[in-house]
Amino acid sequence: MKTYRIAQIFEKVNSLDERKRCLLCGKVVCNVRNHYYVHFPGKYACSLCTAVYTRSDTLLMHCRSKHPELNHSRNLHTIL
Repeated sequence: MKTYRIAQIFEKVNSLDERKRCLLCGKVVCNVRNHYYVHFPGKYACSLCTAVYTRSDTLLMHCRSKHPELNHSRNLHTIL
């Protein structure tokens, strides 16, 4: 599968709106970075268990809820 830069796969819906249309699936979104990972997922693995996520913020939420005894920073995960 070919990968694209984020700017290559989104177009503005109109000049008054911040939303953008994905050229790959046609969906109109507000957060292009999060939608980009729908098509090109990253792999963020928890270093404390077997959980794997496509977004780093989801991994951070996992770590805070499942491993509350630790001080969680954005560097707690490994990228596969």
